[in-house]
Amino acid sequence: MIRAVTFDLWNTLLCDRHYADFRIEVLRRILDTENSSKDRESIRIQYVAAIRHFNEAWRRKRDQQYISATKVVEFVLRNLGAELSPNSKNTVVKGFEEAILSAPPPLLNGVEAVLKSLSRRYRIGLISNSGVTPGRVLRRVLDSHAILQHFGCATFSDEVGYTKPNPIIFRRTVEELHVNPNEAIHVGDLIETDIVGAKSIGMKTVWFNTSEAGLKWDEFRFQPDYQKRDLPQLLKFL
Repeated sequence: MIRAVTFDLWNTLLCDRHYADFRIEVLRRILDTENSSKDRESIRIQYVAAIRHFNEAWRRKRDQQYISATKVVEFVLRNLGAELSPNSKNTVVKGFEEAILSAPPPLLNGVEAVLKSLSRRYRIGLISNSGVTPGRVLRRVLDSHAILQHFGCATFSDEVGYTKPNPIIFRRTVEELHVNPNEAIHVGDLIETDIVGAKSIGMKTVWFNTSEAGLKWDEFRFQPDYQKRDLPQLLKFL
């Protein structure tokens, strides 16, 4: 019997957006104030290089590495040959982390209604790889959309120290929801993180498949139990 439903965040509940321009401008302004001015294009090149570098590191050791704002800022400054005072560096890191608040990503269609309905019958959890935007900021975004209240547990990789598909982040969530893994079902859009991670501890899974492209299942160790193309379908299914 299913007693809990957990959700991925990006492209499952929230539309993914990119905030490179906001972060680049934050760093450019702070460098100017410390007489270490760099042109915007140079900063952009090193920012893109940083994201690529840490993404590749994550792919090599997928279940443990996450991209923190501090690591990105340090990478960019080092490659620019620039230095900042500790206070200014902290300001840049905070600006990187909170860039999402300048233009919060919208909810996907049906999210509010689905969470409100399911929370009446199930314990609801969130399992998210956080990256440059940490859990403390993502909670503010969820609260601004008035959906944070529906989650009995919200687990973010920067707070746990492990990213999906590591089983630790999934196990931590079901434990906080006070259910066994076989009593929980996870909904997410990525096979390699959401489905593989949840199935590895014995959870049921729903692949939130919004892609028209085909997928070769034999590339993955685990396959989803179910597929849905929009969240409202969960209300008839669960």
